[in-house]
Amino acid sequence: MRDCLIVIASFADGFLDELLTSIEENTKDVDYVIQVVDNHRNRKLIEETVVKVCKEHNVPYHLDINITGYGDALNTGVEVSNEDTKYVLYMDSDTKVAKGWLREMINCYERNYDKGCRLVGPLVKNFNNKYLNIMSHYRADGNVSKLEGVDTHLTTCYLVGVCYLRERSTINEFKWDKNFFRVYAEDMDFAKQVLYLKYSMFVSGKALMYHSVNSSHKTMKDEGHNPSNVAGKNRNYLNEKWKHIDTYKKTVTPEVLNGSTMTRDDKEEILSVK
Repeated sequence: MRDCLIVIASFADGFLDELLTSIEENTKDVDYVIQVVDNHRNRKLIEETVVKVCKEHNVPYHLDINITGYGDALNTGVEVSNEDTKYVLYMDSDTKVAKGWLREMINCYERNYDKGCRLVGPLVKNFNNKYLNIMSHYRADGNVSKLEGVDTHLTTCYLVGVCYLRERSTINEFKWDKNFFRVYAEDMDFAKQVLYLKYSMFVSGKALMYHSVNSSHKTMKDEGHNPSNVAGKNRNYLNEKWKHIDTYKKTVTPEVLNGSTMTRDDKEEILSVK
């Protein structure tokens, strides 16, 4: 069994080559395998930014325009991969990783397993080497520097979804809800599922990655959508879903938790190309 399956949701954003190179250069101490997934409709763009890049890096890729968004792409990556691994790591393609990032996340998971840890994220900076604003919410005092070098039990907010590490053995307990279309709020939901099951989330202060914030906006705008509108509709769904769960706690199954039993009337509207 290999250590980790890395699932990358790429969406033909042009960052994939840099990410794969950074993984190759900075992940020497983990036996990993990569699966790329993309749902972009522009075949020419896909060929240039995904197919060509994956072939150059000898990485498998899966293309499907019916994938509804970031979370659905990450679920799909696990489903299509034939690799048997202990861990699964989800990540966005508009990222780069620092040396030892994955080993440190695994170490954090294992150190805190008996404390209920079932989800780990890294520290995240933007491409200008500044911590994402959400990082300041990881501590009650807002002091991001105190996150560095230590494991932090996250209790003050959700874990930002740009990169998650989990064990494959928990896949049937919680997963991404594909009813969050395109992007936005799916990570809030994922974190809520983890906490609902009485598990814990940790931030590894020794694991670092970099994220190009809001790169997904370009695809949405190119396809005729306002990112703020998409975000608002996803948050509405988030609130409705968890209101339902809170109301019917005694009958909540994994399928209810991950949204498999729910539908949205605005699916065609949000996923259309205008």
